Amino acid sequence: MNDHRTTSLLNLCARGESHYFQEQELARLCKGFTHWDQLLFTAEHHGMAPLLYMHLTRIQADLPGDFIRGLRLLKLRHKQANSLLMGCLQEILPVLESNGIRCLVLKGAALCQTVYPDIGLRPMRDIDLLLAKEDVGRAHSLLVTTGFHSGDDPLPEDYYHLPPLFKNREGMRICVELHHGLFPDDPPYYQQLDFEGLYQNRKRFEVGDTEAFTLADEDMLWHLFQHGFRAPLTYEPYRLISVADIVTVVENRLSEINWDTLAGRYPRLLNALPLFHYITPWNNDVLLKKSFKTKRRISDVGEPYSGWPLCTLSGIARPEFMNVFFKTVYPGQWWTMLYYGKNTRVFSLFWYRIVSHPLHLLRWVKIYIRKSMKEKNEEGSKGR
Repeated sequence: MNDHRTTSLLNLCARGESHYFQEQELARLCKGFTHWDQLLFTAEHHGMAPLLYMHLTRIQADLPGDFIRGLRLLKLRHKQANSLLMGCLQEILPVLESNGIRCLVLKGAALCQTVYPDIGLRPMRDIDLLLAKEDVGRAHSLLVTTGFHSGDDPLPEDYYHLPPLFKNREGMRICVELHHGLFPDDPPYYQQLDFEGLYQNRKRFEVGDTEAFTLADEDMLWHLFQHGFRAPLTYEPYRLISVADIVTVVENRLSEINWDTLAGRYPRLLNALPLFHYITPWNNDVLLKKSFKTKRRISDVGEPYSGWPLCTLSGIARPEFMNVFFKTVYPGQWWTMLYYGKNTRVFSLFWYRIVSHPLHLLRWVKIYIRKSMKEKNEEGSKGR
């Protein structure tokens, strides 16, 4: 019971602003709750500790002293880390601009400055920058001259970003990734967006007194959705901070988003937005403006994909094998609608499960077969 309530508590906090119904439900769930250590650990895992602190203190919940102290320390740590990251970004942007290199700031580094009420509310692992493909190598070299060093982990030559760059700043390891594409070249084989078009539609913001640019609201939402919820099946499951990003952008930019553009360019995203209501309820402004269908019964809400190829099928005991096999061929309804949903008709779920998902798995089977054959050929060549 407490495991379910832990999830429900965190789900309700996956947003940058609160509203009446959400606060009432959060207060109800806090009554009699006992698994505070588990909540603290899970919140940090999902990048949610600062948001959890903000929402729980707003409703003035009766919280254990150790829990609230731990949560406050995490909040302060993330704010300090983000301040260091933003300071580093302030140094990077003029270097690129003075050398004629345009860039767009992606994900957390832009969101914490534009839609969240405080930069510490959106924890970040790194700074992601999108550049034109012809500029990314030169930008990498320029940053090396400013004290960054390249990581040792090799990446495929055609990967969508260069090896990460690192720099130590006040005891913190700063990581910067230079992207020349938004998505990897893996199933579900995304439509890559042209840098020139993205830059033409860019939005301006400021990092301190430094001018910066990020994706337009519609492009930002598409990138957040694809990166967070339609990642390749081998990637780690989504974190709740990805829910918070989308919900916060929509609620914060509701009147500024061009909904006709969103419907025409990214219909899959528009169809997915009602599904986030089952994680954290949309505020009344969104529900009134968009008339999202949120009354239908959805099972397995919030459950990420946990089958093959994320989990291996070899070398595991039969009971666990059958569990992974079932999750592979029959993933949960919420995730299936989110991942494959081009429309919300009742028949669609049946189609996604018997056609879309098996075909998607077949693409991964082909990838692993080709990889295995390549490795065998390389071993054979070495043995000659």
